[in-house]
Amino acid sequence: MTRVGLVANPAANSGRGGGAGTRALRALQDRGVDVLDLSGPSWSRALSNALDARTQLDALVVVGGDGTVHLGVQVCANTDVPLGIVPAGSGNDFASVMRAPAADVSDTVDSILASLQEPTPVDVGQTRRNDGHTRWFAGVLSAGIDAAIAERGRRMRFPRGSLKYKAAVVGELPVFRPYDIDIHASLDGHTVYAHSQSCTLVAISNSGLLGGGIPISPKSSVTDGALELVIADALTRREIVGIFPALLRGAHIDDPRVQVISADQVTIAPSRGGTLPPVASADGEPIGHLPVDVRVLPGGLRLLGLQRH
Repeated sequence: MTRVGLVANPAANSGRGGGAGTRALRALQDRGVDVLDLSGPSWSRALSNALDARTQLDALVVVGGDGTVHLGVQVCANTDVPLGIVPAGSGNDFASVMRAPAADVSDTVDSILASLQEPTPVDVGQTRRNDGHTRWFAGVLSAGIDAAIAERGRRMRFPRGSLKYKAAVVGELPVFRPYDIDIHASLDGHTVYAHSQSCTLVAISNSGLLGGGIPISPKSSVTDGALELVIADALTRREIVGIFPALLRGAHIDDPRVQVISADQVTIAPSRGGTLPPVASADGEPIGHLPVDVRVLPGGLRLLGLQRH
């Protein structure tokens, strides 16, 4: 009998995730699957439950938004355990990139189970801090104003989705100052970018979307074995407001103040004596202060029931 672990986030999408989790559990059981409900009262407890059970699983299914997907990636990346996603969050950025069938939980479960024998390999990012702590991510790592906005958004209960991101931008702008960051990026062992600079936005993108559908790197692919380093020069508050409409439609990459560099390894660190960057985040979840080393693991995550763009 197929044994599947299930992690549902009942707080996802302002409390609507619990219903989706219950429906996913019933759908799996109705199809004869042995289900281990690994959900917990907190993100860290659910992660611990899933890690402890990992060797017993044929697959892990997560029900929630990008934060719950991020949890699943910690369990499944660089293993033989495939990951299925039932989108039930307010943003669902990674699921959107992968065209997850979000309309009906039962249909999504059917799609996940039908692909158990042929999961789709996709790239995954890995972060490593100086203390040796590592974290995997599926979507985007943020380290500039994008990280500060993500932190503010985590504290907000309303609005949801891309509206939350926009509201967080409005809240963050009055306190913003450009950050001083050392950046080194390489591709295939060759340095492609190495600068110490003052900048507004620093993102390392695998999937291309963040903040409820904002295309931070529209040309990103989860199967090209590379990440996109997105850097925006030091901008004034007025200039940030001016570039924001372009950001929402992905046109910011044509702005001469924005650079997009393909890389497979990136190191970002605070410049000595400069303005400290905020706590970095990955898939919208905090991962700690800089410095951090980032690399891509091609094909390091096996997905179920999803179709690539």
